[in-house]
Formats: sequence, structure tokens, C-alpha cells
Amino acid sequence: MSHFKFKVLTVFAFALISLVLWFCWILFTPVGARGTVTLVVYRGDSFHRVTDELERLGLIHSRFWFERLSRWLKIPERLKAGIYRVATPVSLWNLMKLLSESHPEFIRLTVWEGMMAKEIAERVEKLGLGDSERFMEIVKDPEGEIKLPFEWEGDLEGLLFPATYYVPPLRPGEEAYLIQLMVDTFVKRFWKPYRNEIERSQFSLRKLVTIASMVQWEVKVDEERPIVAGVIINRLKRGMKLEIDATVLYALGQRKKRVLYRDLKVDSPYNTYRYRGLPPGPICNPGLESLLAALRPADVPYLYYVARGDGYHIFSTTYEEHLKAVASYREWQRKQGLR
Repeated sequence: MSHFKFKVLTVFAFALISLVLWFCWILFTPVGARGTVTLVVYRGDSFHRVTDELERLGLIHSRFWFERLSRWLKIPERLKAGIYRVATPVSLWNLMKLLSESHPEFIRLTVWEGMMAKEIAERVEKLGLGDSERFMEIVKDPEGEIKLPFEWEGDLEGLLFPATYYVPPLRPGEEAYLIQLMVDTFVKRFWKPYRNEIERSQFSLRKLVTIASMVQWEVKVDEERPIVAGVIINRLKRGMKLEIDATVLYALGQRKKRVLYRDLKVDSPYNTYRYRGLPPGPICNPGLESLLAALRPADVPYLYYVARGDGYHIFSTTYEEHLKAVASYREWQRKQGLR
């Protein structure tokens, strides 16, 4: 081998080794101060936006190589929206593994049985998932925003199915996504499995959900739900006012332990002490047990019920029996120091 060729090979080998070392430095040299950095990837974010955020957080020192290596590893297609906790300092290689292989955190949104839409809206805003006013605008006027597989007139109160939802971070204006998620759960959990029964019912779906919502608010124990649904239907058949405290509270827009006589005077179509028949729509978002109670009410002779103080109710067939039950409950309240 000539001296010239040896020099060329030496230079080439040195350059190759330098390139490999430099590439290893790019891949494996950790960056960032010691600690944990939070990367938020919003639903619908582009990979370009995520790269901007990584650069802003100081987690990459070569955007060029990060983008090219990421596309080679198909990270843009595999990246999920969510919250990533990145332990720093971190190398480019470990960062790419984290983004492509880990399961990010979601935001936990719990909708309890019996929550009103406005309470859900407040919860959504508190968790940073949307604006409560915009949420309620869509609930009150869902046309063009929310898809329903059945006929439904009016607002969406009653269709926001109670469940725990794990939601990726959302940017402003995604309130319809959340509402559709809850409505789709209602469809999946109630409408689809029980569609044949629902269509054979004497009541429309909206009326069934309205009955279920009153049952939900009034009853604490599942075994009593079909009985209370039966009482409501018995009163409807006889043309009696329902006189359900929960509807008064909905008309007032608040929750409280006792309904006062002055509360009964509120002039609202939801006030079943003033107006006969069902209220215009659901008063809360009922759970599956209440929905099934409305769909399958107990065949009972009762027309009245009153709380007995332990979570259960006393049911009565006649008004005289009911008055005795009310007196018994008031005596219990007196002994408990509640009156």
C-alpha cells in the first residue's frame, strides 16, 4: 500500500469514527437539568407542534436529527395525546423510546349518577377540559354539534351518561368532543342493549329518561328504584300531580337537604307541585339502574312515598296511610334534632 493511500484511509477512518462518535453524542448525550419535565400533547396536535414544545422545554439539542430519526421510527404515527412525565436529563434515544412506547397519563373526569349538566360543565372547566358556558350552550342546543342515533327533542340533559372518563388534554373549543363521548356511552350502555324494550315502552325515550332522572335524584338504594318508578307511573295514569321535591330543586337550580314551602311556589314547568304530568325533560343524568327502573317499573299499588330517615322509604296506597308515614318521619326528624 502506498503512503498516499494509507493517508487517505487514515483520514477516512478518522472521519468515520468522528461521525459515529458525533452521532452517538446526538443520540445518547443526556440534556436538561435534573428533575422531571411535563410534556403535554393535546388531542389533535401535529407532530410539528409537539417538536416545537420539546424544543421549548429544552429536551432536544438537534431538531434536524430528532425529526428524521422520529420519522424513521414512525413516532409521528405512534405518538398518543396525553401527559408525559420526562425524567431529565434525558438522551434523544430514550426520549424517542418514551414517546413511542409509553402510555401517557390522561385526565380523569368522573360524572357521578344524578349530576346535572351544569354541574358536569363546572367539573369540566375545573379540570381544564373546556369552558363551562360553551359546554352548556352545546347541551342546550346540540343541533349540528352532536350526533344521535335516535329521535330526541330538546336539550341533552339526561344523556350525559355517568361514568369515569379518561380524557387526553384538550385545547379550547373541544367541548363537543366531551359531550359526544358521554352521549355515545349512553347509546352503548343503555339504548343499544335495551333498544327493543325501549321501542315497546308506552313512553318515548325522552320521557323514560325523565322518569329515570327523578328516580335517580329521589332514591338512594337500587332495590327501591323500580318501586318509585312504579309510583310515578301510577300517579301519571290517575292524572295526579307528581309532587316530587327533586323537580323543585332542579327548577331552583340548586341542591339542598330540605325543600321549604316557599320553594314549592317557584313558577317553572319543572315544578311538579304546580304542574301536572312529567316535567319538560330530565332533571339530571341518571345511571343505568335508574334507567332500567323507568323501563321496567315495579307493578305496585302505591301512590305515595316518604323518606323514613335511613335511606329507605315508606310506601302507601292511600292518602291517610301517607299522612301517618309523614307524621312518623317528622317524629324521627324531631328525635334526631333535625327539626
